[in-house]
Amino acid sequence: MKFIIKEGSINDIKEIIDAIKYLHDIIENKEWYAIGLADYDKILDKLNDDAIIVKALYKDDLAGFLLVERHINPKHELAEEIPKDELSSSIEMDNAGVLPKYRGNHLQESLILKAEYIIKERDSSIKYSYATVHPDNLASLKSLENSGYKKYREKLMYGGKIRYIMRKELI
Repeated sequence: MKFIIKEGSINDIKEIIDAIKYLHDIIENKEWYAIGLADYDKILDKLNDDAIIVKALYKDDLAGFLLVERHINPKHELAEEIPKDELSSSIEMDNAGVLPKYRGNHLQESLILKAEYIIKERDSSIKYSYATVHPDNLASLKSLENSGYKKYREKLMYGGKIRYIMRKELI
């Protein structure tokens, strides 16, 4: 299969929300996948604050997506784990999903690398990228590790759910 990985836009929000809800519905362990961004206004607010959407397309079908926050809110629980001197030069890989029929094609890795490229092109001061993943979500964990992320910390987050905080120093 040949995929196109490119930046998305406001026009993609509804389709991404539908995908987030669908992925949450079918996932066996609901703790693995947070759906806090399954809201149009939340995503729109993030896009207005310099977040980006990166999407993978197979023909005209959405195969996968990634939302990336350029500014990590200092009051967000992830920000508490980031050294203060890194916070302004850090991004967060916020919500990613690959639809089941397209899994096994390393799309999450491709989405991450494209997002890092886009962000660095826009702002060369970005030096770090963070993501969170449930320790048992081995596919996402492996995608992050294959993309250069290392386990940084383990913490209860998002209302008491265990997460690895993953960190990557961007070149």
